[in-house]
Amino acid sequence: MAKTNSTQSDTLGLLFSNSVHSNISQDAQLASMVLSYYTSLGHNHPDLIMVFSPNGDLRTTNQIPKGIFTEIHKVADFQRILLKKSYAEIETAFQQALIGKCKQCIVQIKWKNLYFETTVYPLSGKENRIVGIVLIAKDVTEHRIHEINLKNENESYRLIFDHLNIAIWVSEYKTGKLVYASQGLSDLYQYPQEDFYRDKLDIRMVIRSVVHPEDKRYVRKNALNILTNGDPINIRYRIKCPDRTVKWVTCKTTPYYDKNGKITHIFGLQTDITDEVKLEEQLTFIANHDLLTELPNHRSLEEKVEHIMESKTPFALLFFNLDRFSVINGALGYQVGDEVLKTIANRLRLILPESSFIARLKSNDFVILIENYQSLENIKCITENLLNDIKQPLSINGYEINITSSLGISLYPQDGTTKQSLMDKAHSALNHAKKRGPNTYLIYSSSEDVAFQRKLAIENSIIEALEREEFELYYQPLVETHTGQILGAEALIRWNHQSWGLISPGEFIPIAEENQLINEISDWVIKKACSQIKDWRDKGLTPIPISVNISPIRLMKKGLTEYVRTQLEANNVPAGYLGVEITEGSLLKSEKVVIDTLYELKSLGVRIAIDDFGTGFASLNYLREYHADTLKIDQVFIQSRDGQVEKDNIIVGSVLQMAKGLKMRIIAEGVEEYGQYRFLRNRDCDIIQGYLFSRPLPVLQFEALLAKGTLEPDPEKVEKDRQRRLLH
Repeated sequence: MAKTNSTQSDTLGLLFSNSVHSNISQDAQLASMVLSYYTSLGHNHPDLIMVFSPNGDLRTTNQIPKGIFTEIHKVADFQRILLKKSYAEIETAFQQALIGKCKQCIVQIKWKNLYFETTVYPLSGKENRIVGIVLIAKDVTEHRIHEINLKNENESYRLIFDHLNIAIWVSEYKTGKLVYASQGLSDLYQYPQEDFYRDKLDIRMVIRSVVHPEDKRYVRKNALNILTNGDPINIRYRIKCPDRTVKWVTCKTTPYYDKNGKITHIFGLQTDITDEVKLEEQLTFIANHDLLTELPNHRSLEEKVEHIMESKTPFALLFFNLDRFSVINGALGYQVGDEVLKTIANRLRLILPESSFIARLKSNDFVILIENYQSLENIKCITENLLNDIKQPLSINGYEINITSSLGISLYPQDGTTKQSLMDKAHSALNHAKKRGPNTYLIYSSSEDVAFQRKLAIENSIIEALEREEFELYYQPLVETHTGQILGAEALIRWNHQSWGLISPGEFIPIAEENQLINEISDWVIKKACSQIKDWRDKGLTPIPISVNISPIRLMKKGLTEYVRTQLEANNVPAGYLGVEITEGSLLKSEKVVIDTLYELKSLGVRIAIDDFGTGFASLNYLREYHADTLKIDQVFIQSRDGQVEKDNIIVGSVLQMAKGLKMRIIAEGVEEYGQYRFLRNRDCDIIQGYLFSRPLPVLQFEALLAKGTLEPDPEKVEKDRQRRLLH
């Protein structure tokens, strides 16, 4: 268009110049020549062409399209049809033409949505004298409307993008210069949006300037993918903003190709994911830490051990446990117990080397890993310092609490090459340490492992033993002191293992209590005792009450009374035929729970006996509170050692007298000698239990005694006592 206009200008200029040079001075002749030229030119030209004199009068025009410009006779007439702004553009263009300048502008018709691209340029004559002004108007309505629509559409997109919580940008591929940046980019990088365009910033430099120092190499490495290969990237990294805040962002970039397959631009999309990362970190922390102490948990411990083992680094595993922690929870409440655990965790952090790994497994169990220890003596020194610091009194919620602890140690790789083997051996050492008293530690030794393996095997076999019916009840008669009549029996559990033979209750009961398996065993004993009473009745034998021992653990578990009721009803056995024996130590475990349970059993009709009386710490108040029917004097007072006979006799006599006053029955257990029996008989002890009359017997042998109804003391022991008395 510019070239055509220039050619036309030259042609017209030459025409006017020649006319003037030829001394053609008459305006009529000049107008005639111009009209003649433009008429011939305009008929073949698609656009509107108008020629004005220097004073603004219209001299000629080609055919007027759509009759829009019919009222135009001079330049001033344009204000009738053009918008005010468009007329100002035309007026300026004419002024520029009068001084020899060409101007192009877009004008809009007032009453119609029509647009024209106008070009106004001068016609020069001899000596550059302006002899006329040409206006060419091209209808660009369709293009202009499309352009406006596109602009509006782009503005809509811009408004949308600027209100999105993301940063969008477009840059030139080769130079990195930004050609578009959303408000989100400004917000993300804390950089004024207008500066992105004014300074023609390189997006690569912008990103590089804010990337966190620790992530620069990572970002630079990934950015090469799109710069060298045109590969899209999707990375996440940190940025450091001008206000010194650190944000996590994702950056996704995609190359734009032209029709020739060459990359021309890069589209970028960045999102602030700081909140998401924080949430992710919180969830990760929760998954890998104990929330009470904020120490790593069992999961973290496993990962840490595996990591150390992969590196073949020697380390010590310390299994740490607070002694009698359940007493603190029971006496002072769980809130105080939680504060104790948090305080101990903080002490461990301060006491142990910084490189140590400390984890809380459950309750009062902790595990400590010490890598690259210098020597075994070094581990011992660390352990001794730990135990000494832990035992310092704690002041919590107004209570001064003395804490003791125990610790077991295993070493990698000497004691095992798997996490479980090291944990098991450290735990075994811990258990042995506890048996030696508080504030004790032991390093695992293979000699102790045999006992540990047997304990583990017993623990794993208890449930199977119940299913295979390897347990059975033995019965020891309760004999009326003066008549020898069998008044009842105590049921004592025995385990006849299919491979190991007879296992002592003293061995498997503590293991069952430690692992809560005693609940299943206690329920089995109750069920078996009730069914045995029914069986004797069905056989025509005189039914007698059976007493069963209830573990403190089962006593504190809900549902005991209901279970007893169910078994009694299932076997049609009156409640008075079942007795429950509880140790004096049970009364201290959880007094409220124990009182409620014993009251329920008593209300049901079940007999209550306090076993091993005199060896625990219970006060005489318990005899009133627990409504027991029977006291069983512990055999330690019956089987007196030399020098203790007189004192023990006084104790036994006092207990007998007290029980009579409280209208309670007295059972003396562990009676093995006839002299003991004489002493108890002379003091009106109600019932005798012990080897003097019978050892615990399997059910068939006991039924033979039951059929007799009465028992006599062992004749050999009677004679032995007679001979002893003769000598004295």
